[in-house]
Amino acid sequence: MSWKLRLLMNMPQGYKKLLVKKPRVCDGRTMDTGTQILLYILEQRREEIDYNTVQPETVRRYYDDLAGTLERNPPSMKHKDHHLQVSDQTIKIREYIPNSIDNDGRCLLYFHGGGFCIGSIKTHDIVCKFLAKMLKWKVLSVEYRLAPEYPFPIPLEDCDKAMDWLINNSEELEIDPKKIAIGGDSAGGNLSACLCIKRQEEGKSMPERQLLLYPGIDTKGDHLSLKTLNEGYFLTQAVMDWFGDNYMTEEDKDNIYVAPLLYKKSHTLPPTVVITAGFDPLRDEGQAYASFLKDAGVKVFEKEYEGMLHGFVNFTIERSNYKALLEITKEFKNII
Repeated sequence: MSWKLRLLMNMPQGYKKLLVKKPRVCDGRTMDTGTQILLYILEQRREEIDYNTVQPETVRRYYDDLAGTLERNPPSMKHKDHHLQVSDQTIKIREYIPNSIDNDGRCLLYFHGGGFCIGSIKTHDIVCKFLAKMLKWKVLSVEYRLAPEYPFPIPLEDCDKAMDWLINNSEELEIDPKKIAIGGDSAGGNLSACLCIKRQEEGKSMPERQLLLYPGIDTKGDHLSLKTLNEGYFLTQAVMDWFGDNYMTEEDKDNIYVAPLLYKKSHTLPPTVVITAGFDPLRDEGQAYASFLKDAGVKVFEKEYEGMLHGFVNFTIERSNYKALLEITKEFKNII
C-alpha cells in the first residue's frame, strides 16, 4: 500500500467528505465516505475484462495482485502450512497461531471468497491474521480447488475433507474437535453454509458455529439488491454470471449443497452470524438466509453494515471497516 493512499484514508472524516462532494445513495442507504473513496480506487484499478472470453488465470492474477493493497498492516504471528491429499493431488491449509491464544481449544476453519473461481490463502492472509488476533483462536485457511477446472461439488468436498482432517489431527493441532467453528466470505460463506448441511445430512461431526460474511446463498432468488446494485460496484452482473457459470450447471442450482435456502431441516443447524453490506448485490439473499434460519429456531446474530461494500473485510485500510471486523468477531465469540 502506498504512503499516499494510507495518508488519504487516515484523513479526518470532514476532509474525506470534501473529496467525495456528492454521496452515493441507493435503496434508502447512503454509502460511507471512506467506502466511496475506496470504490473510486477500486474502479480506477479495475481492468477491462471480456468475461465471455477471459481465462481464469487472468482474473486470478488480478485478484492476487490486489491482495493487501487496501488493508492495514497485519499483526505478526506464526503460521504453519499443512498439505492435505485430495484425489490425486494436495491442497494447502495454513494454520495461523495468534500470539495471545485462548486455552479452550477453539479454532476457526476459514474458506476464502472469490466466486469459487478466484482467491487463495494469499488473498485472505491478512483477513485471517486479524481474525486470529481478534478471536484469540487458531485460524486454518483452506486453499480449496477452484472452478472451472474443479466445478461443483469439488470445492465443497475439499472443505469437507479439510474439516475431517482437522478433527482427525485435533490432538496434534491442540484444538478441541467439538469446538471447531467454520466461516467464510462471499463464496466462502456459501461453502460454510453448505458444509453444515452436507455434514448434517451425512451424520458427520458438525461445526460448533458458523460465520457467514456477505454470503452468496440463493441461486434463483428475485432479490432487489441483485437488480439495484449489479453495476458500478465491482461485483457486477457480468462477474457474478461468470462465477456461477463456471461453478455450476443449471441443474445444480436446485441442489441444497449450492442453494441452502432450499434445505428442509434447517432447525438443527449451528448458531450463525450473518453479516451483510448495504451496497452489495448479495445483501438481500444474505438477509433472507438469516430470516430463514431464525424462523427455523436457529440462534442467529445478523447485522447489515449499511454504508459498506461487498468484500469490506479485505479493505481494512478504512477505519470503519476495521472497526466492523472487531465488532463481528466479538459477536461471533458471543453467539454461544
